Amino acid sequence: MARSRRVRIAVAALSLTAVAASSLLMNRFLTADATTAKPPVGKPAAVAVAEYNLGDKAFTDKPTWPGYSEMRAVVHYPRQLPAGKLPLIMMLHGQNSPCDTPDDGPSDWPCPPGTKPLASYRGYDYLGDALARDGFVVVSLSANGINHFMGVAEQRAKLINKHLGMWQKLAATGAGPLAGKFTDATTGKKADVDFRGHVDMTRVGLLGHSVGAQAVMYAAGDDNRGAIPAGVQLRGVVTLASAGGRSPDDESRVTKTSFAVVSSECWREGDREFFDNARGKTRQPTFFVRVARANHNFFNSVWTTAQGSVNGDDTSCPEKPNRPTAERQRNFAVTYVTAYYRLALKGDKGGMPVLTGARPTPGIDIKVDKLP
Repeated sequence: MARSRRVRIAVAALSLTAVAASSLLMNRFLTADATTAKPPVGKPAAVAVAEYNLGDKAFTDKPTWPGYSEMRAVVHYPRQLPAGKLPLIMMLHGQNSPCDTPDDGPSDWPCPPGTKPLASYRGYDYLGDALARDGFVVVSLSANGINHFMGVAEQRAKLINKHLGMWQKLAATGAGPLAGKFTDATTGKKADVDFRGHVDMTRVGLLGHSVGAQAVMYAAGDDNRGAIPAGVQLRGVVTLASAGGRSPDDESRVTKTSFAVVSSECWREGDREFFDNARGKTRQPTFFVRVARANHNFFNSVWTTAQGSVNGDDTSCPEKPNRPTAERQRNFAVTYVTAYYRLALKGDKGGMPVLTGARPTPGIDIKVDKLP
C-alpha cells in the first residue's frame, strides 16, 4: 500500500473515532438525568450567575396598561467566556403571587414592608445552569409587577423586547442601561463581567412557562415580529405547560420561527393550538410534545415548594400511577430544551432523536408531533 493512501486511511479512521466520541458524549448528556453538577472542592464553578435590577417600577406600558413592573433578571453564563459569540436564551415565568406570602398574607407591588418578592424567575436556575454549560447565555426575567397588575401577553412580550433591546446594546458596545449593573447572585457584590462581543443577538431563543408561554409566542407571532429590537434575530421558541394557545386569526400565530410546545398532560390541552395554527403554513422545525401525567408547577422549582394554594402539585390527575417526580420532570426539560436549542440556535441536529421521541428520557413518557 502506498504511503499516501495509508495516511489517508489513518486520517479517516481518526476522524470517525472523533465523531463517534463526540456522538457518545452527546448521547450520554441527552439521556442522563440532568442533575446540576458541583465543582470540585476549591475550584470555581464552570457557570457564573449574576443578576441585574433596574427598579421595581422600571417597566410601564401606558396608556395601554395602567400598571408597572420591575426590570430584573438572573443570568447564567460560562464563567470563561470564549473569544466568539454565544447564543442568547431569554426566559419568562407565568402568573403567580408577586410576593412570597400565604394566601391570606399581604400582597402588593412593590411588596409591602416585611415581605419579599416571590422569586419565580429563579425557578428555572436548573435550566439556566445546564444551558450555560452547553454554551448559551441564559437570562431569566422577573415579572411580579405584571402579575400583580394582571398584565396580559402583550405586556409580557413588551417586557421581553425591552430586555432584548438592552442586551443588544450591551452586546454591541458594552453600554446602555445594563452597563455596570451586574451583581453576583450569591454575594450581591458587583460582578466583573463584560458581555461585549460575547453574545450573538442574531441567534436568540425564547422560553416561556404557563402564561409566560403565551407571551413568547405573542412576541414571535408573525404579526409582532416588527416589535423585536433591530438587529435581534429570533431563531427558536419553547413553551412549557402553556395556559393555552390562541385562535388561528390571533397575532400569536408563529410560522416564521421554529418552536417546540412542551405540554403537560395533567394541566390543560389548549397549548396544542399553537402547533395546529402552524400546520400547513410553516417550513420551520416545529414540535408538539405531550408529556404523560406531567405537572404544570414542576417545571418551576420555586413554585414546586412555595407557600400558597396555587403552588406545589397542581395537577388535575393526582390519582394516576407512575407520574413523574418533580426532579424527573425537570431532568426531562433540561434534556429536551437543550436538544431543541442546539438545533434552533446552533444548527446541531445531533439531538433530533430526543426531539422526535425516538430516544426516550428515563421515567418520562411522551408523544411527539412534528412539522413541517
